[in-house]
Amino acid sequence: MKFHEILRQRRLALGLTQEQLAQRLGVSAPAVNKWERNNSYPDITLLPPLARLLEVDLNTLLSFQEELTEEEIGAFANVLGERAQQEGCEAAFRLARDKLREYPNSDLLAYTAAQILDGALVLWKRGENDPEREQAWKGEILALYRRCADSGDRRVRERAERMLISQYMAQGELEQAEEQLARLPQEDRERPMLEAMLRRKQKRSEEAWPILERELFRQASDLQSTLMALMDLALEAGDKTCARQYSETAEQAGRVFQLTAYAVASAPLQLALAEQDGPEALAVLERLLRSLEEPWDLSASPLYRHLPTKEAAREVQQIMLQYLLEELDVTTPTGFSTSHVTNPVMVTGTLPYDKEKMLEGIYAMLGTGKESDLHGIVSVSDAAVER
Repeated sequence: MKFHEILRQRRLALGLTQEQLAQRLGVSAPAVNKWERNNSYPDITLLPPLARLLEVDLNTLLSFQEELTEEEIGAFANVLGERAQQEGCEAAFRLARDKLREYPNSDLLAYTAAQILDGALVLWKRGENDPEREQAWKGEILALYRRCADSGDRRVRERAERMLISQYMAQGELEQAEEQLARLPQEDRERPMLEAMLRRKQKRSEEAWPILERELFRQASDLQSTLMALMDLALEAGDKTCARQYSETAEQAGRVFQLTAYAVASAPLQLALAEQDGPEALAVLERLLRSLEEPWDLSASPLYRHLPTKEAAREVQQIMLQYLLEELDVTTPTGFSTSHVTNPVMVTGTLPYDKEKMLEGIYAMLGTGKESDLHGIVSVSDAAVER
C-alpha cells in the first residue's frame, strides 16, 4: 500500500477523524484530507510523530520495502499486461516507469517489465501508430535489457543476454549481436539456436547447418535417455505395461531421429534384462553387437549430413564391445539349462560369439543385478558426434 492508503487505514482503525488527527499533529483538517487523497505529503518533520500517533514504524508508514519478491513481481507482471491490453502501451510504459522508480535496484523487475512491454508493442498498440514514439519505447526496452545483462543475478543476466541478441538481430545490428553472443556460456541451452539464427542473418548458412544438426542430435539423445529413465521408474513401480511403452517409444525415437544402432537397441535390452527375459535379451544383444562392429558414420544420415564423425569413434566402439563381452563372460548359474538354444554360434562381422555362452552370461547378469551397468553406457554413443 502507498502512504496515503496506510494513513487512512490506520486512522480509521484507531477510530480517529481527520479533525482529531489534525489537532494532535497541530495541522489543519484540510491538510490531512489532502494527504489521504494523495494530493500532498506532510512535512518531513511530522513523519515521526505521525508514525507514533498511528502506532506504526516509519518503514511501514512510508511503505518501505527492500526488494520485491518473485511472487510480487509476477503479480505486477499480470497487472502490467492487463494495463497494456486495456489502456494501451502509453499507460503500460507509465506504470512500468513508476514501479521501476519505486524499486530501482530490482533487476528481475526490470527484466520482467521489459518482456511485458516488448510483447505489448506487438499486441496492444491500440492505434498508437506514432513511429517516433514507438522507436522511443523500443529504446527504453533495449536499455532495460542492457542494464539486466550486467546484473549480478545470473538468471536475469543470461536471460537478458539472450533477449539482447534477438533484439540486435531484429534491428540488423549484427556486430552487437555477435559481441553479445560471445558473452553467453557455451553450455547455455539456447545458444545453438541463437547462433544458428545469427549465422543465417550474416549470410553464413553453411555454419548454421552443423550447429542445428548437433543440437538435434543432442536433444534426440536426451529424449531417449529421459525415456529410459522413465522406463526404470515404471519398472520400480511394478508397472510393466508402462515400462514397455517407454521402451518402445525410446526405440522408435532412436529410429526416427536416426541415432546410432547401439542407442536404438539400448532400451529394449534394458527392459529384457529387467524382465528376466533371457532369450529376448539375447536377440537384442545380437543386434547391439552388430552395431558395435559396423563403423558409425552420422554424416550418412540425412538428418546429420553436415556432422563429421569423430576419429575416435571406432575406438569407442571397441571399448564398448569389450565391456559387454567381459560383462557376459561369467559362470553359468547352477541348474540353468541352455539346451533349448539354437544356432549356438553367431557370427557378427568377423567376430564369432558363442550364443549359448552369451545366454549363460545374460542369466548370470540377471542373477547379480549387473544389468544396471548397461544403462550407464548408453550415452557413450554420443561420442560419434564431433562436438
